[in-house]
Amino acid sequence: MRALMGIVIGLGILIITVIVLIGFGFYKKSVDPDWRLLGEQAPTSTATTPHTQGNAFDDINLGLASGCRVMDVTAEGTFAYLKIGPDSTCETVIVIDVSKGQILGRIAPR
Repeated sequence: MRALMGIVIGLGILIITVIVLIGFGFYKKSVDPDWRLLGEQAPTSTATTPHTQGNAFDDINLGLASGCRVMDVTAEGTFAYLKIGPDSTCETVIVIDVSKGQILGRIAPR
């Protein structure tokens, strides 16, 4: 009977510990969306430019056709999404990794 009571108390403590750790993880993730418990930590600030981080890169040629231009730019973390337009032949989204200065790919609706 004592062994069973010890197992129940041990499992109860384990459950409480896991609930506290999950709560801590939710709190940290709400404060810093890039926070990770395990693995490589993401950069703490996305407002810094690559030049201030020491990862400077040269100009990037987008290779746009004549008449096409950048209509909108959206930044998320280390990625920049460039919406190209205005014609239907130009419509595409270019994904750029700002920290490395390289084009990751193009998303075309056609």
